Amino acid sequence: MPRKKTVQPEPTETFTLDDGTLVEVRDEGAKLIGRGSRKHDTLYELRVRILEWVVNHYLSAKGPKLVKKDFMKSASKLEAEMTLSGLFPEVTDLGAVRKNIYPWVRDHLGVLTKLVKENNNKNTPN
Repeated sequence: MPRKKTVQPEPTETFTLDDGTLVEVRDEGAKLIGRGSRKHDTLYELRVRILEWVVNHYLSAKGPKLVKKDFMKSASKLEAEMTLSGLFPEVTDLGAVRKNIYPWVRDHLGVLTKLVKENNNKNTPN
């Protein structure tokens, strides 16, 4: 007997851009339902929390900060610093940090650093 089709929750808000693109805004209660999506969303939220924590150490509104202890050089150093902070007790596996968390945080930190530098260069008078 075939399974029933999954009924997706309605988006919180929907609007159309000038070029005809339909945009759906979803909050916590209106996320799309799919196989593994709960774990995927949980991992994404964890990575965002870790990125916010790392950004507080490495960036300011004026640009990159001078860091005494550079823990973003490797996944093991990031994992050790996260353990010392005690803010992420759910991270117990170095493999998860090495494969999923560290590359994502490193890449996003690089993008944010470039954006802050670019923004500061635009606002600096010549």
